[in-house]
Amino acid sequence: MQRLALPLRSMLRAASLLLLTVCAAAATAQTYPDKPVKLIVPYAAGGFSDALARLVAQRFTESLGQTVVVENKPGASTNIGFAAVAKSPPDGYTLVFGTGAPTINPFLFSKMPYDAERDFAPIGRVADLPYVLFAHPSVPAATFKELIAYCKAHPGKLNIGTPGNGTTPHLAVKLLEEAAGISLQSVHYKGNGPALNDLLGGQIQLLFDGLQQPQPFVRSGKLKALAVASPQRIPSLPDAPAIAETYPGYEAMTWYQLLAPAGTPAPAIAKLNAELRKFIDDPAQRAQLLAQGAVLRGGTPAELAEYTKAETARWGAIIKKNRIQLD
Repeated sequence: MQRLALPLRSMLRAASLLLLTVCAAAATAQTYPDKPVKLIVPYAAGGFSDALARLVAQRFTESLGQTVVVENKPGASTNIGFAAVAKSPPDGYTLVFGTGAPTINPFLFSKMPYDAERDFAPIGRVADLPYVLFAHPSVPAATFKELIAYCKAHPGKLNIGTPGNGTTPHLAVKLLEEAAGISLQSVHYKGNGPALNDLLGGQIQLLFDGLQQPQPFVRSGKLKALAVASPQRIPSLPDAPAIAETYPGYEAMTWYQLLAPAGTPAPAIAKLNAELRKFIDDPAQRAQLLAQGAVLRGGTPAELAEYTKAETARWGAIIKKNRIQLD
């Protein structure tokens, strides 16, 4: 029998390797997960981010048949939690539930403990939490357009609170100043909680925040909800216009995503994305979160990667233009 020609032998070897890879992927898809999964949350327990992560973890525990354990790793503007996942084995058993902080932090810090583009594998976009522009009743404006007119007539007079320099609400302020041609005095706090307290007390006049905590004060008349920073109005505040109605393209919100370490097997990513979609498509879940001002999103890993790229470019330009640096 003649020996196989070298090219043919190489082709057979490549085909065998491909078959082994396909079989391994199929096995991974069938058996994953076969042990508990750790879900790292780069925030302290108790806030909306933590609560939403725990809802996802509970649903995954029920649908995957393995316990999904939430581990809070707050600190360093979420860098500690994200870095922990970036450095974890890429086996699908360590995930991170976080905001879009990796699209912002590389522009704020001179040294980063992870590479936002290289070190993560996208699973899916979970939800958006649009900001609402709240005002103290003393502000002489009943509508968003009246507020802008007042700000133009009195540049720098109104104070607007933020949860810290370089945070997304702070960048939302800069984006509004640029879009409307106005000037506001940013007052930085250690979180939106203290800022909300000062807004209620009249020490500051404006605040970008999610709807959850301020909503009762809007209902009681202690605060005014003048506009929302989502592309469209939100059902829970139908009378508050979207800022984009006046300034097309304006958008500012906290958005949530699910990521794994780069190199995580594609079957595991696909399975996690499928389970995430089930959570997002649950009508009762959607209604519950919509009442809190959150919009469930979904989509493919590729769509999340594309959205992340666009957000990185958008916020990077704002940060650079305003020369914001945290170290």
